[in-house]
Amino acid sequence: MKRTIRGLAPVLAAAAAGAATLSGVPAQAAPAHSAAVLEVKSATWGQLHVGDCEQDNGTIVIRSDGTGTWSATTLTFQTHSGDVWHSSFDFKTTAGTQLFHAGTFDSPRMNDGNPPPRYPWSKPFTFDASLFSAVDIFKTIQHSSC
Repeated sequence: MKRTIRGLAPVLAAAAAGAATLSGVPAQAAPAHSAAVLEVKSATWGQLHVGDCEQDNGTIVIRSDGTGTWSATTLTFQTHSGDVWHSSFDFKTTAGTQLFHAGTFDSPRMNDGNPPPRYPWSKPFTFDASLFSAVDIFKTIQHSSC
């Protein structure tokens, strides 16, 4: 069973770098270069179900340096051979133009139980950093199967 889900409750956050000054130390000229601010965009999906499997609070994060992380907690309600949750993502512009694809990311092999054990996991990835500013995180599509 395969399901396509749009990003729910995405959050846009920016990280800022600051400079500290020490009292009593004379000021010096600022360096010719300054540290770049790392920008972050993220989207979180609440609870999703595919077949006998569940994904909770799956979060995709991309950073302006071209790195990203996918993390989620998954579980299965019934299995005889161990289930694996599979997720991949399409990142798009505001107009819906596809920019890049990330994944497929696979959960650990999951077993059922009463209650079923929860499997927290994460996977890092990279992408072309020049595409970061064009990504509309609200248009991110998650493709999932289990």
